[in-house]
Amino acid sequence: MKICKGVSASPGLVLGQVSRLERHVETFSTGPFDPERELRQLEDAVRTAQSELDSMAERAASTEQAILQFQSMMLDDEGMMNEVRFCIKAGISAAAAMDKVGQRYADQLANMKDNPYMQLRSVDILDATSRVINILGNRPRMWLALDHPVILAADRLMPTDLFSVPSGMILGVVTTEGSGQSHAAIIARSLNIPGITQVGRDFLEDCDGREVILNATEGECILDPDAAARQSAITCICEMQRQNEELNAQLELPNRTRDGEEFELLANCFGPEDVGTAMESGASGVGLLRSSYMMLPGRILDEQEQFYFYSSCLAAAQGCPVTVRTFDFGADRTMADAYQGVQSSKLGLRGIRNSLRQPRQFETQICALLRAAHRGPLRVMFPMVTDVEDWDAAMHIVEHCRQSLRERGVPFNEKTPFGVMLSVPSACLTAEEFVAHGCDFLVIGTNDLTQYTHAADRELASAEHYYRPASKAMKKLITMVMDAAKVRNVPVTICGLAVGNPANTVQYLQLGLRSFSVSPQNLLRTKKTLLEADAHPDDAELE
Repeated sequence: MKICKGVSASPGLVLGQVSRLERHVETFSTGPFDPERELRQLEDAVRTAQSELDSMAERAASTEQAILQFQSMMLDDEGMMNEVRFCIKAGISAAAAMDKVGQRYADQLANMKDNPYMQLRSVDILDATSRVINILGNRPRMWLALDHPVILAADRLMPTDLFSVPSGMILGVVTTEGSGQSHAAIIARSLNIPGITQVGRDFLEDCDGREVILNATEGECILDPDAAARQSAITCICEMQRQNEELNAQLELPNRTRDGEEFELLANCFGPEDVGTAMESGASGVGLLRSSYMMLPGRILDEQEQFYFYSSCLAAAQGCPVTVRTFDFGADRTMADAYQGVQSSKLGLRGIRNSLRQPRQFETQICALLRAAHRGPLRVMFPMVTDVEDWDAAMHIVEHCRQSLRERGVPFNEKTPFGVMLSVPSACLTAEEFVAHGCDFLVIGTNDLTQYTHAADRELASAEHYYRPASKAMKKLITMVMDAAKVRNVPVTICGLAVGNPANTVQYLQLGLRSFSVSPQNLLRTKKTLLEADAHPDDAELE
C-alpha cells in the first residue's frame, strides 16, 4: 500500500482501477515542403477541427460549450494564424508551424501569474492546436476505448479529453500537472468526477492497471489499498453519497430562512465556464464577474472581443442576471504594460481610479458591456469608488458611450443598470450620496473593505489577526450602507471570501442583507447555512 499526495481539483472519493493516458510524442519532418500545398492542408485541417469542436459544443452543457467555443475561436484568431502561415512560407510544415506558434501562445498565457483566467486558457490553445496537428497527421482524435469505468491518470488532461470517453466511464482523474482552476478541473467538477493534480511522477510511472483509492477531497490517492483501507473507503463513499444527496436536495427547496425571510444566492465567477457551473449549482445569477481576467498578455482586448466574452457569460447564465465588475487591476491584479511603479499598489490607482485616467480603454469596455446588455440581463459596477465624484465622472463617460453607440447605429441596452462596489470605507460612509445620484445597486466587497477598514493586508499572514470581516467596525459600515439603500429601495449584495464562512453569513443576514454572492463551490453549503438560520433571532427567542 502506497499513499501519494496531490492537490484537490474536484472533490469526491472513489475506488477503482487506474488507466494511464499515453500521449503521442510529436516529431516533424524537416522537408523540403511546398508552402502552397501546406497552406491548403492547414486551411482544410482548421475547418475540420472547428467542425469537430462545434459538433461537441452542440452536445455539451453550457460550462463545456464555452471552452469548446473558445478553442474554435482561437483557430480563427488572425494574429495567431498569420504567424502560422508566416512559418509555413519560411519553409516548415503546417504541422510544425502549428505546433511552434501554438506552444508560444500557450507559454505566453501560462506565464500570466496574476491572471488565472488566461493561464487556464493556455491549455485550450494546446488542445486546439493538437487537434489540428492530429488531423494533418491523419491520427484519430478519440484516444481511449474503455470496456469498464476507470480512474484516468496523465501528465495533464486537455478539456476535450473528457469528451472523448463515453459518459460514466471515468470514475476519477489524477494528473501530475495543472491546478484546481484548469479547464479539465472545471469540467470534472461540473460532471461530479473526483480529481487531484500535482501528484508525483513516481505515481504516474507505476500506476497503470492497479487499484487505487482516490480521495480527491483530501488530495491523496492510495495505491494497492489493503482490506482495511478498502472497507474504510467504501464506508466513506456511502456516507459522502448520502451527504451529497442532502445538499443536492436543497436545490429544490425555496431560498427562505428558517423564520421565513427570502434570500438570493449569486456566484462570483471568472468566465463562462464557472458561470455554467454556478447555474448548475443553483445560483440565481452572477453577483461578481471579474472582467480583468479575460485580458490577453500585453494588450487590452478590443470592443468586439470583449463583447464576445460578456455575451458568452450571459449565454452560460441562461437568462439569469450577470453583474460585471469593470477592470480592477492593481498590485494583485496586474496586466503587462497596464501599470508601472507605485501607482499599481493596493492604495494607488486601482479600479475606477485607473479607468478614469485611461478613458479610451474605459470607453471600449463600457461600449462592449452596453452592447452585451442588449443580449441579456447584464449589470455593471465600478470597483474602488472613493466618493460620489468618482461615480459622476464614470457615468459621464457612460453617457458619452451611449451617444457614440447611437451615432454608430449599434444595438445596445439604454437602461443597463449601473452600480458601485463598496470596497473603500469612505464610500460606505457616504453611501447615501450614491443613492441620491442615481446608483441602481450596491455591492459590498468584503475582501478589500475588510483590509482597508482594519489596515490589514489580506495576503499578509502576520496581520491575519486584524483581518476581521465581521468586526464591529465592519458591521457599522454595512449598517450605514443598508440604511442608505432603504431610502430609495436600492438593492444591496454582499460578496467576498468571508461570505462563504457560515458564521459570517449568518451575521450579514441578521444585519439585513438578503443577497449573497459566493464561489460556485460554496453555493450549496451557503444555502444550507441560510436555510437553517433565523434572519430575526430576537423574534425567534420571543416566540
